[in-house]
Amino acid sequence: MDNKRESTMTKQCVYCDYDEYNIIAKNDFGAVFPEPNPLSQGHVVLVPLRHIDSFFDITDKERKSLLSLLEQARNELQILHHPEGFHIGFNDGNVFGEHAEHLHIHIIPRYKNQQLKLDERWGIISED
Repeated sequence: MDNKRESTMTKQCVYCDYDEYNIIAKNDFGAVFPEPNPLSQGHVVLVPLRHIDSFFDITDKERKSLLSLLEQARNELQILHHPEGFHIGFNDGNVFGEHAEHLHIHIIPRYKNQQLKLDERWGIISED
């Protein structure tokens, strides 16, 4: 683990303590890697390297860098999986009784005739 990540890593943060082997794309401010519990084929998350909890607290350089990675991830997913489109989203602040401790942006490929079944991460409670 490099010093930059080590200095920003919070104890037991899944988004700080990722395996470099899983990285799909990375730049000086962020990384993209597969979502551990995907909602569709190719579902990835984009995270800033700095441990920060709000999109509204990142710097302008970080924001531009993350948006560049978002575009790069979308392009890769289009080549690899040929989705019809994407669902892109994140929670910010105390949402659904949980506080997101590390900003992460979901990039979820959408496929023709496939419903997107959101789960408790998005405030959906299953009535099963």
